[in-house]
Amino acid sequence: MGRILTTHYNAKSLAEELIDGGDMTSCWTDERWDDSGVKGVYGPQYYSARGEDIPPSLDNTLDEYLKDGEEYAYIFKDGEWVCYDTKSWSETYLQQVEIPSGALAI
Repeated sequence: MGRILTTHYNAKSLAEELIDGGDMTSCWTDERWDDSGVKGVYGPQYYSARGEDIPPSLDNTLDEYLKDGEEYAYIFKDGEWVCYDTKSWSETYLQQVEIPSGALAI
């Protein structure tokens, strides 16, 4: 996920657009739930495309955001993505961790 974000959503406007779409199953796929998508065109797959109304959520604090129950949490800060390990069983729980470098094939 971190490599996708740093490769394809590496500007504030792109990060905002991605987040504004609401909850999604994937942020980088060519699969679509309806016939509106053209195969080979990559981008996010939002739950709204299958009729669900799940707008973006807003946590009031970083602590709230990091405890939302995901394995990793990503924040676009000062022009770049940062990642936090949010796995409660991990040795680096709630610590910022490195996003692997290098672009993806797609």
